[in-house]
Amino acid sequence: MTKQNEQKGKRVYVISDGIGSSAINIIKASIIQFDLPASALRVFSHIETPEKVRTVLTKAKQDNAFVAFTLAKKETRQLVHEICVQEGLMHHDILGPPIEKLTSYLGMVPKEGANLLHRVDNNYFKRIDAIEFTMKYDDGQDVNKIFEADIVILGLSRTSKTPTSYFLAQQGYKVVNIPLMPEVPIPKSVFKIDQNRLVCLVMDSEVLQKIRSARVKHYRTNSKYTDLRHIFDEMEMVHELVRKNRKWHIIDTTNKSVEETSREIISAVFGQEQGF
Repeated sequence: MTKQNEQKGKRVYVISDGIGSSAINIIKASIIQFDLPASALRVFSHIETPEKVRTVLTKAKQDNAFVAFTLAKKETRQLVHEICVQEGLMHHDILGPPIEKLTSYLGMVPKEGANLLHRVDNNYFKRIDAIEFTMKYDDGQDVNKIFEADIVILGLSRTSKTPTSYFLAQQGYKVVNIPLMPEVPIPKSVFKIDQNRLVCLVMDSEVLQKIRSARVKHYRTNSKYTDLRHIFDEMEMVHELVRKNRKWHIIDTTNKSVEETSREIISAVFGQEQGF
């Protein structure tokens, strides 16, 4: 039998007391190095009792499988290890060693909750949804979506609307950003949502001029886009909007990172600091 045919008969079992997503990602990243077919991987989720463990490992013995497992309870991990040793199955404990080392380092007893990681997974999917939403409705592409947004950002061109929106999305916030232009009316839907969710970004006019000039230096233009007097007028328009709409928040982005700007936005809108 050739080496390739031998590989086709190999099986990799993933056993988890949760949904197994973390273990799947780790094992997929490993087996991709060996050109194993997708059919080689078998996943067994919510394996929480000794009976379920024995049932899965009986199948693993029949397939002479490699067994990888993420199990929160120490006694369940030990049972898998003992059975694998008895049956001569190669195996790898993904979660156990780091938990045991952290237990020693922290001097604390782990919670051993199978659903704790599932909670993390839910947060992960929430962030993915927020990123997809924010990218799809960037730069006012569909202003009616502001009714679904957690945060709505208004701002002049080059005041860091898009990068700030993307950073907030990575924290799990759905963001719509809308460009402010003197010649274009603000969409009526902006005034129909919770006004506390609205944030206006401003910037020092001379700094903004430098940013815009760097942006268009490779283009021939007679536009007012980089004219300092015009930028002063634009900025005054934004401040006047905020004066008229007292619930809107105003954030100065001059020489700030998107992380700093995002922290200020979250604090203004939700009244809390975030640890990122």
